[in-house]
Amino acid sequence: MAWYPGAEKLELQPESDDQPAIVPTQVIFHSIAAPWAPRRIYEYWRDSTNLESHFGVGYDGSVGQFIGTETRADANMGANRRADGTGAVSVESASNDQNTDPWTDAQVAALVALGVWLHGRHGIPVRACRSANDPGFGFHRLFPEWSDGGTSCPGDARVRQFYDIVLPGIAAAAGGGPLPPPPRSDTAPVRRRVTINGLEYGYGAHGPQVREVGEALVAAGHGAHYTTGPDEDWRDADTLNYQEYQRSLGYSGSDADGVPGEQSLRRLLGRLPSPRRVSLAHVVAAARTDPGAEQGHQTYGGEVRIVEQALVDEGFLEQRWVDGSLGSTTVQAYAAFQRSLGYAGSDANGIPGQRSLRELGQRRGFDVTD
Repeated sequence: MAWYPGAEKLELQPESDDQPAIVPTQVIFHSIAAPWAPRRIYEYWRDSTNLESHFGVGYDGSVGQFIGTETRADANMGANRRADGTGAVSVESASNDQNTDPWTDAQVAALVALGVWLHGRHGIPVRACRSANDPGFGFHRLFPEWSDGGTSCPGDARVRQFYDIVLPGIAAAAGGGPLPPPPRSDTAPVRRRVTINGLEYGYGAHGPQVREVGEALVAAGHGAHYTTGPDEDWRDADTLNYQEYQRSLGYSGSDADGVPGEQSLRRLLGRLPSPRRVSLAHVVAAARTDPGAEQGHQTYGGEVRIVEQALVDEGFLEQRWVDGSLGSTTVQAYAAFQRSLGYAGSDANGIPGQRSLRELGQRRGFDVTD
């Protein structure tokens, strides 16, 4: 096992002794989405997860090493250990919890020094990896094979630093010549995210809105790039499918990069999804439970408040009754709303139905599930 002399040795057991050997051919930089020093990173690997990296770098440039570099660490997915015995050295670094901040000057200096040592100790070439298996240096989101379903780690600021500062710094300190240009491909999927109506779309986005887009793409005949899914994680396949959909609308260039815009998303879904969501089943359960319960009882308080406020905005309920309890007053108000839609008899009993609740949601900006 090889241990970096510039790091505090914080050896993880039993991983350090039990995991298989590797021949290191790559270095992959990560952000841990927490502002932790190396010892706190070590405690997290030790106590909270069965994953781990070889190194951790704090904001102050302090470095901890948890596993020898010739032993597998589990933070790189497909790069951990390949069939030929090669693998990647993983380097975590403190960051904010969104992975959006740049490396500090002290972190950059630590990463450069560590990179020089790894180059000298293991002969890892000082270049950006050209493929998932190509020897060199990279960052976690560079290739999908290095993560489980896509990652935004590290953020854009650190990716720029990797290309502009860290890798050139390693090359200069190692005494090498100029770096070859980083691999670029006009066909590589774009990896960025946008926020539309409070919801994220694009590579790394997560949530039911992602599944809804994927299912709509399949229904529209643009699902060829899915091998599994669609699901709630936006991956390269989602981007490629959305790009084909954009081109089918006549978009081109940067307007057809596979990342949704407001206009194309509205055309695909017929509306812009809202971050406010109400389950029909939950609201019905509240309407059947809360009136007979003790005063103020809440069955699904958060969702009921959305419905109550919508009834207030429509003029059927007083503001003072927006309390998360779908009691008899709210039931009566909902019945009045149903009658305003033309319902009568048992169809206007104050128990929400799908059509009436969706109509209320469309008017007042919330989505209805179920």
